[in-house]
Amino acid sequence: MTQPATEPVTAAVSQPGTTAPSPEAHGIPSAAVLELLDALEGAGLDPHGLVVARAGVPVVEASWAPHDAPLPGLVYSVSKTFTALAVGHLVAEGRLQVDDLVGALLGLPDPTGLTVRHLLTMSTGHTSGQLAEIGFDLPRLLATPPEHAPGTHFAYSSPASRALSSVVTAVTGERLLAYLRPRVLDPLGITHPWWVGIDGLDQGFSGLHVTTAEMARLAVAMADGGRYAGVTVIPPAWLAAMREPWSDTAEHGGAPGVAGGEPPDWSRGYGYQVWTSRHGFRADGAYGQFAVAVPERALAIGYRGATRSAQPTLDAIWAFVERTGEDGTSLPPDRDSAARLADRLSMLDAWPGILDQELDPEPTPQDVISPVPWTLHAVRAGSPYSWRLDVGGQPVPVAEDRWTTRVLPWPHAAGGSGPAAGPVVDPVLVVSARGRALPDGTVEAHVVLPTSPHRLVATGRPGERLTLAWHTTPLWHPSLSTLVVPAAHAATLL
Repeated sequence: MTQPATEPVTAAVSQPGTTAPSPEAHGIPSAAVLELLDALEGAGLDPHGLVVARAGVPVVEASWAPHDAPLPGLVYSVSKTFTALAVGHLVAEGRLQVDDLVGALLGLPDPTGLTVRHLLTMSTGHTSGQLAEIGFDLPRLLATPPEHAPGTHFAYSSPASRALSSVVTAVTGERLLAYLRPRVLDPLGITHPWWVGIDGLDQGFSGLHVTTAEMARLAVAMADGGRYAGVTVIPPAWLAAMREPWSDTAEHGGAPGVAGGEPPDWSRGYGYQVWTSRHGFRADGAYGQFAVAVPERALAIGYRGATRSAQPTLDAIWAFVERTGEDGTSLPPDRDSAARLADRLSMLDAWPGILDQELDPEPTPQDVISPVPWTLHAVRAGSPYSWRLDVGGQPVPVAEDRWTTRVLPWPHAAGGSGPAAGPVVDPVLVVSARGRALPDGTVEAHVVLPTSPHRLVATGRPGERLTLAWHTTPLWHPSLSTLVVPAAHAATLL
């Protein structure tokens, strides 16, 4: 297995090989970008990647080591928006209508008469409790009488999005990735996507792996009437329908208000697999994965991070949006702030901001996280300390002063409940590790899974089995095995 470089990842304002425009040239104060970085880091939101584009031009691009900017990562429910784009292209091609009956499309009994629109808007009428019992059993979803009339009640529904994946494949004979590639992915420059499978299909509801920059390009198309680099990626009529708040989500938003008395961003309505936002609308994935489109300001933002409370991330983004000029008119140069921003972007690092962050309060049994034991061995017992982490006999260097990335073969099945992921060819884990010695003689090793939002914290003494705890726990099954990627996928990118 080819091992990637072990140097820390740095960030750049522009795409490689291009000249970085100053934020002020696009009506964005460099000081506002600095404030956004301060807010993301200072609130313990564990930012991983950020791309801001205006009028289609990338103005700010940042990644926090060890999250390598070109490495695609799991974006959870941002996947749903790509699924909706596939449906939109089928509608534009005349091969599907939103009021078509799902049962007829799939050849399954559907006594309730659920339509494609009901799936898109998560208004099948089932309650959250019913959906939890139904799970990802598609025939059961269609056969279970909902407690509410379809189209009248919103309940967040990954099973509905999984059903949309089945619809796309039933109509086209292709999996989502294959159908989307010439219509959406290639025009957006999404070159190495990977989608976790389920029952021989792409999941649709989750599982897509893309980069932060690629999410920003999606947001550019969402903000510019469906166009990216002059190419129509989203049919304009479909985009207009997508962003309509078809479903009332006032009861879904949780707290009655957030910063400045604003209602939470999950209470403003749900369209076709996108959320209405305080500004614009967004694709939204668990733990803070966002593709934000603000058409009225020609702004597009891609963001990846890891937090169990995503509203503060959006609050920081909205504060930044409100600092930008409304029409993109250039601002006077601010050389001091621009220089400080350039310096800041050149050395972004998740360390030490991730230290002392609260871990998931619900501990996961060690053998569920990893079926093989983890032990630590001292290599250098002095500053800077270094250790060797053994993961089932596979060595991972852990240093006090830098991140080290390795690719580990991982042939262990996930098991457990939740959606059964399809088989992964030659599964590997991409891990990045760094550690510190604690005053009591124990060691705290942070093991980032950079193809996902997730991080494990391993603690213990050298020579002993380590205790493992998630910072944010993978959805559906809290096992490392749910975060594998194909070896060929990792080798291409690292």
